[in-house]
Amino acid sequence: MKGVINKGIQEFVEARFGHDVWDRITERAHCTEPFFVTSEDYPDAMTLALVSAASEVSQLPADVVLEEFGKYWVPNSGRETYPTFFQLAGPTPREFLKSLNRVHAQVTRNLPGAKPPRFEFEELPGGALRMHYHSERGLCPVLRGLILGVGIHFNQELRVDETVCVRRGDPHCTMEITFP
Repeated sequence: MKGVINKGIQEFVEARFGHDVWDRITERAHCTEPFFVTSEDYPDAMTLALVSAASEVSQLPADVVLEEFGKYWVPNSGRETYPTFFQLAGPTPREFLKSLNRVHAQVTRNLPGAKPPRFEFEELPGGALRMHYHSERGLCPVLRGLILGVGIHFNQELRVDETVCVRRGDPHCTMEITFP
């Protein structure tokens, strides 16, 4: 995974639990990186070990750690790391979400080896949005958190219902998003 993810996990943990907890997590995960370079590749196993250690140390299920990281990342790490893309992504949560393919293409354009997710969208009756998530990593709890983080970024509470999930054997994940 790209270092921007690991760096974001570190920022989330330090903001929520403190620097000492991050040190305990890296020790438990056997992670000796002194810092993460946002554009560098790191083994997926390292990221998953950090999440697993964060789960153990925080006593939160790993999926909750992933979702909370996603919620934190958008209005904090993401906005700070990619301010231009946040300005271009759209002025509403719906437009921002629908620009994710374009944003991922731009962000990963000069990053060899990047494997960004792919999204498809359907407008639903009543103003809801159906998002199909295609990724070989299957980090649907992160996506759920990112969607909620987009709502936080726009100061609007979004609701997310995952109706299809690779973790249940489906070929991809589907999130239905309402904009109350």
